[in-house]
Amino acid sequence: MDPKAQDNWARYQYGKDRGHLRYMMQAARCEGMYLGGGEQWLPEDRAILDEQGRPAYEFNEVKPSVNSAIGYQINNRMDIAYKPASGDGDMQTATILSKVAMQVCRSNQFHWLETQVFGDGLIEQRGYYDLRVSFDNNIKGEISIGTLDPRDVVPDPDAKSYDPDGWGDVIVTRYLTLDEIEQRYGKKARKAAEDSNDAGSDFGEEDAETRRNSFGADGLQGLADAYRTEKDGDGLARYRIIDRQRFVFEMTSCIVFPESGDVQVEANLAADSIADALSKGAVRAKRMKRRVQWLVTTFTQVLFDDYSPYEHFTIVPYFAYFRRGKTRGMVDDAIGPQEALNKAVSQYIHIVNTAANSGWIVEENSLTNMDTEDLESDGARTGLVLEFKNGSTPPKKIQPNPVPTGVDKLIDRADKALKDVTVPEAMRGMGGANEAGVAIQSKQFASQQQLAVPLDNLAYTRRLLAVRMLKLMQRYYDSYRVFRITETDPRTGKEVEQVMEINKFDPSTGAYLYDVTVGAYDVVITEQPMQITFENSQFTQALEMREKGIRIPDATVLRYSNLADKGEIIDSMQGEQPPADPTLQAKADLLAAQARKADADIENIQADTELTRSRTVNERMTTMYSSSQAAQVLMQIPGTAQMSDYMLGSAGFEDQNAGPIVPQGLAPEASIPPVDMPTSTDPLTPASPAQGLNAGLETQRADGVRDLNQP
Repeated sequence: MDPKAQDNWARYQYGKDRGHLRYMMQAARCEGMYLGGGEQWLPEDRAILDEQGRPAYEFNEVKPSVNSAIGYQINNRMDIAYKPASGDGDMQTATILSKVAMQVCRSNQFHWLETQVFGDGLIEQRGYYDLRVSFDNNIKGEISIGTLDPRDVVPDPDAKSYDPDGWGDVIVTRYLTLDEIEQRYGKKARKAAEDSNDAGSDFGEEDAETRRNSFGADGLQGLADAYRTEKDGDGLARYRIIDRQRFVFEMTSCIVFPESGDVQVEANLAADSIADALSKGAVRAKRMKRRVQWLVTTFTQVLFDDYSPYEHFTIVPYFAYFRRGKTRGMVDDAIGPQEALNKAVSQYIHIVNTAANSGWIVEENSLTNMDTEDLESDGARTGLVLEFKNGSTPPKKIQPNPVPTGVDKLIDRADKALKDVTVPEAMRGMGGANEAGVAIQSKQFASQQQLAVPLDNLAYTRRLLAVRMLKLMQRYYDSYRVFRITETDPRTGKEVEQVMEINKFDPSTGAYLYDVTVGAYDVVITEQPMQITFENSQFTQALEMREKGIRIPDATVLRYSNLADKGEIIDSMQGEQPPADPTLQAKADLLAAQARKADADIENIQADTELTRSRTVNERMTTMYSSSQAAQVLMQIPGTAQMSDYMLGSAGFEDQNAGPIVPQGLAPEASIPPVDMPTSTDPLTPASPAQGLNAGLETQRADGVRDLNQP
């Protein structure tokens, strides 16, 4: 046994014993609860029910809940954008990197891969990408994104970081044939595996592991499997492969770039890249550097042992719920309520069935058309006819026990608990019979908050993936390349092909145009709805804004429609003058008339305000004049002051200066002796108080008192 293979196997066993075996059993249980079809019942529970002749029903409420959560991810897509941060990065190169990254995602069908990883995280707690560079189809290398079975990946059992950069190592275990070993690791590795005698016929079951998923059913064997021997087997010897990546920290030969300060491992750079860097001032140096050591072994032999060409592990994880090394999925909390629902429903149906065939009480030898065995088997049959002897006791049906009062409530409570721990009904778009569609959509949007944690972790995984993709592009896309990217023209809505060239040498300047290998860039991850959903919402909003009077061009509205030939329609509209819409002119005239009316109303209000102000001034001046006249009368005839004060008090006047309303008593020198008022004894012309009533309005003298100097 090779010592390195022995150490690798020991590390794998350590990871299994420290929690991976328990995780595998839990993951298999969660997957069975999601898939249903008989897998929600534990084998021992089903055996007990079968022995008692009781039903084992499944009412799978886990699958629609999880599918609703996965549906949100399906209806949204990830957009990767890079922004220049430092060094020689510029916005134009960042835009090219963003487009190349999206082209890599499309070529790897990333949207479907993400759905699989997201589903693994919700169902089995963990999902994993495998990110590396493949040279199978392109000698220059292409970024390849794959997915892994979560039960095959053994993360560092002593780590507690979401980011694999915080792990010590990661192991991926597989079962490969000799042909697959040769394809992955070469002929030398095939020979080592063949000579190791490490082949096995199982897929891990003999090591207390759960069976890997496959198209083959559990426990079923073909004819060749039934008669095979240990020597020949089925003709396909399989070897358990321990694929381990671990970080090591050691003195390493590096290339240091003085301008940017970047330090790169020399072994990871191509010879021409090293020569070009040295010609531009870069220097060689020895530095302590963290690197990835990659070791692949069987139980006894080493198949591959070298440094990894990547700075990070090829594994990128997704955990739906993560808490310092502990992972959970959406199905974990649904196991208990789903089991309670299945058992309660099965018990309820069992009680109903026993009520229909609860048994009979029969007098011995009283039946004439059947015996008791026939009655036992056919006693619940519809249209049963019983004939008994004359004079004997008639057969009597045993009254069944009633359904226990808590069974139906248990069913309702379990069903509610399932929705509480997964997703509510509102997220599935379900509402009342008379509930408006807008209200249902509002509830559906609000209920998405229950997915905040899984979606936030998904965004973190996307960022980890985008950062590693950027490093792979800057390291392996270091030669001249041409990318053809199909985009939608924002002006016409047509699909156009754009040709992008990277790392193109310019003889006139001696520099490389759009050199993606230099510069530092930040990663921006955004999320947008899928094409149909996004365009439908944009089309609806455009129509609503046009109804409100916003002048959105017809070409813009057509671009967001789902017409198959919208590009041709937009082209045909270019240069054409659309006919004038009479309703638009009428709306404009109406708005102008309303504006003129508003201006006239404002002018009328201002005029009324000015008139009111003038009237108020006149009334105040009249009051002042009347007050002055009254004061003159009181000064000349002080005797009227007491009577005036009494009259004013009766009218409700209040003293505002802590004194009499009308001053009482004047200085003797200021008093004027009383005089007799003129009287008329003529019965035809008696003295009238109205005489001279308005005289004060036409004169400035104190006409309220008779001038004593006048005869």
